[in-house]
Amino acid sequence: MATFFQEGMRISLFEGLSVDETASILSKLRKKDFISGQFIFSTGQDATCLFVLKRGLVKVSYISPDGDKKILDVCEENDIFGELFLGDYRFRIGMAQAMTDCSVYMIGEHDLFTIIQRFPQVSMNFMRHLVNSHRRTMARMHALQRTDAKSRLLGTLLYLTRHMCCSNEQTFHLNPAITQQDLADMTGLNRSTVSSLINKLRQDGVLGGSGRDLIINKIAIKDMLWDEGFELLE
Repeated sequence: MATFFQEGMRISLFEGLSVDETASILSKLRKKDFISGQFIFSTGQDATCLFVLKRGLVKVSYISPDGDKKILDVCEENDIFGELFLGDYRFRIGMAQAMTDCSVYMIGEHDLFTIIQRFPQVSMNFMRHLVNSHRRTMARMHALQRTDAKSRLLGTLLYLTRHMCCSNEQTFHLNPAITQQDLADMTGLNRSTVSSLINKLRQDGVLGGSGRDLIINKIAIKDMLWDEGFELLE
């Protein structure tokens, strides 16, 4: 049991809290498991809680009225998602789908208010999450404004690396659950274009691995984007 609660300490929402304080919070939260491919929430559903991803990988997507699908974000262990339920509109405008088997903690508005009353640090952690999320979104929007397909893919890979990897590593193994189709849905490209670009970037030494094993060289991507006049947003 102690190990379980110590793992929960890595959740950024509870950063700065003790093991016992984190254990107290987690013991009162509802936890739910999902299998790969299962929807955690869908468009139009009532939005009643936010989610903390305890284990696994989740993609948050939006489908336009004409059926065009876009992946808005990919969440990994300890990420928060579904926080827009705190706004004026209490229904989901997107959907969240498990990319692997996963477990989530569910935090309703009353739960969050109670936690913040008891542990004010959680309020600052949540605001920091919202600011960082907004910052990542702006950086990704900046990348998607590029009309050049290669720059859009490189910008998206750099976005994923910054979000999912520690900053002191030069290379990063992308989770194989993130497919080339997922990358296409994130960049607004088709899958064949993404596949061709990945093969070319592997030949250029910017990417490594083979098949679904994709190794991202962050330094090489930054240098290539800079050389092409891409204003990197750190």
